[in-house]
Amino acid sequence: MSFTLRRMSRLWFCIIWLLAAPAFAKTTVIDDSGTLPYNAALAMRWAQAVPRGGDGLLMVGQLQLRLHLNVAPFQHHTGRIFLVLPMQQPGGMSASWTTAGRLLPGAVQSGGRTLVYSGPITTPFIEDTVQLTITVDGRRMLGTYPVNFRFEIDED
Repeated sequence: MSFTLRRMSRLWFCIIWLLAAPAFAKTTVIDDSGTLPYNAALAMRWAQAVPRGGDGLLMVGQLQLRLHLNVAPFQHHTGRIFLVLPMQQPGGMSASWTTAGRLLPGAVQSGGRTLVYSGPITTPFIEDTVQLTITVDGRRMLGTYPVNFRFEIDED
């Protein structure tokens, strides 16, 4: 009798867990090919004039971007847009940005993503001016590296 009761409680636990689990949103990469400058050089400099331990080993570069996100396939829907900074060379990279107001400012580490917009998609394009700052451990900078990031949308 207790075996059956234990089995039923596990069954109910599984049912409740499945009902409580959030529905997974479909994630899609957004076409940002209209973003300028595209493939622009990012000049890196030491964060401190005389590199010392800690923050003194960091290199920083800034770039202004005119974002042009093609969200036409998601128009008349609600979604959350993320900036994604994949793991890439030279490793240990972080990015932070400020915006002109359409998107949210924020920061992200290599391998992560950060929310930049949440709400209804009412126009075919989302445009904003972004001041992007890239930070990396200067000891890893052995050459030039492309900085790749992308935008993804989770549709509600």
